[in-house]
Amino acid sequence: MVIKLDSDFEILRFSDSIYEKITVEIQYKGEQIAQINQDKGHHNFEIEFFVDYIEPNFIPKFRLSDFIIALNKAQEILLEDNHID
Repeated sequence: MVIKLDSDFEILRFSDSIYEKITVEIQYKGEQIAQINQDKGHHNFEIEFFVDYIEPNFIPKFRLSDFIIALNKAQEILLEDNHID
């Protein structure tokens, strides 16, 4: 599942083998910038930020409000996943 936002952010729901439950990845302009996991429960989501990018000149600079929208959408996806279980 990929959700594209108007702000160049993308939210990807997927299963990462290092986590027990579904995670979401946040990408900006095609670069993975963060991953949110729910292994500690749906009230204790954890976010991991990435600093190794494919494009060496990539600078993760964007509007704060756009990033907050992306974070909220990612959280919504994880909460929906918990509701399904």
